[in-house]
Amino acid sequence: MMMMFLKIIGMLVGLISSLLVFSVVCLVAINASDRTKSPNTLLVESWLKQQPVVSNSNGFEYVKAMLGTTEENKSNPQEATLSFSDQQTKLIRDFKEACHSADLNTCNEFFSSNSETINRAINAHQTNIDKYNVLVAMPDWQESDQSLIPHDKIRWSQLFQLRELSLLGTLNRQGTSTNKIDVDAAIAFLNKETHFWNNVYHSSRSLLSHMIVSGVLKEQLRFASTLAQSNHEGVKNINAWQSPFILSQNDFERIFSGEWLFGHNAMQQMVMEAQQDTAPFYEQWLAKMFIKPIDDDNLRAEYFVNMVKDPVSTDASLMLKKPEYCDDDNSLMQLWQLRYNPIGKVLSCTFYETDLKLRVVNMNNEIEHLRSNLMITQ
Repeated sequence: MMMMFLKIIGMLVGLISSLLVFSVVCLVAINASDRTKSPNTLLVESWLKQQPVVSNSNGFEYVKAMLGTTEENKSNPQEATLSFSDQQTKLIRDFKEACHSADLNTCNEFFSSNSETINRAINAHQTNIDKYNVLVAMPDWQESDQSLIPHDKIRWSQLFQLRELSLLGTLNRQGTSTNKIDVDAAIAFLNKETHFWNNVYHSSRSLLSHMIVSGVLKEQLRFASTLAQSNHEGVKNINAWQSPFILSQNDFERIFSGEWLFGHNAMQQMVMEAQQDTAPFYEQWLAKMFIKPIDDDNLRAEYFVNMVKDPVSTDASLMLKKPEYCDDDNSLMQLWQLRYNPIGKVLSCTFYETDLKLRVVNMNNEIEHLRSNLMITQ
């Protein structure tokens, strides 16, 4: 009895082992070669083409030189070009709460109660404030292809702390007895700054950057609502707010081709790291057998091209179309669709759980709602 039981166990182990070996052999066989670029990939690559911008007029390059990147400051923290003390960070946070989301009286009270702290912070960072004013006067914004990678990002948080400090300096009335902020100077600051951030909003190829900058525009509009309590006509006349923040077809092509390039660069980085001599043998083997960069590009290109072309809709029947290998009622047909690079295809299907275009449109609608409310005469 015991011998028969052991024989059955041995047969099961052998059968499972054989199936595993057979599965691995099949996967290796169907991933033996990469594919050529698909029409969708060629289309996305055509969206990426743009006229080069002279570096000394490119705000993106200026910010990198001014602040460094997250990767640079991680490897050399002592070389960070901009930092804020705990007191300065608290001052900036309190300023945003008092002036961006409250009424004009609360904002004026903040300046009256914190005048000495404000003056010290401005004096400590005057050189950096001057650099920020140079930045927002720059006419262009263009990320390099190499910047669209998972790491090595602009230090956005430090940049926006500097922005708030620059605004503090604009609003602060040194040497006067009044407890009121300089509303006219604030409107002039917003008029200049909004042109720059609106340009970034319609030039950035990074979805992350687009989302961050949309937050800046909303913050500007909320602060403008505070200023409008004293000078509504002045706020209404800010040139960059006279027309809606419309996203065109070219904007969607720009944003999602940048996301495609982000994934392309990430895949290239994975392949390079797996090919290094220091990488374990099993990582080198897995990368060689299962990572197919061109096919990965093709899979993502299909997703992004469909997203750009299809209209945004909350109707389930009109939602973004999935490829046949993601959503096919015919099991045999779905199996046939998966015959090449099944692992890549299964992973790519997770993209279709999120409609990124709808997310971008919703962000744009929030900005437009704030702008429209501000433009209405009070």
